[in-house]
Amino acid sequence: MGVLLVILPWSLQWTDNRLLWGYPELRTFLATGFVRGLCSGLGILDLWIGFREAAHYHEEPRTAK
Repeated sequence: MGVLLVILPWSLQWTDNRLLWGYPELRTFLATGFVRGLCSGLGILDLWIGFREAAHYHEEPRTAK
């Protein structure tokens, strides 16, 4: 999900899609650099958290009953 949030806001599919054709004000809002940067920032944050959790992952050994 993080990779999509980093790349998708800067592609044409971000504003030129059928879901937004009826809402020109929303298309304009989503096309602003602030919104695109915010979404990309959330994607980078998601990737950073995922890599950090993967690097610090450990399981406790199971005890036999």
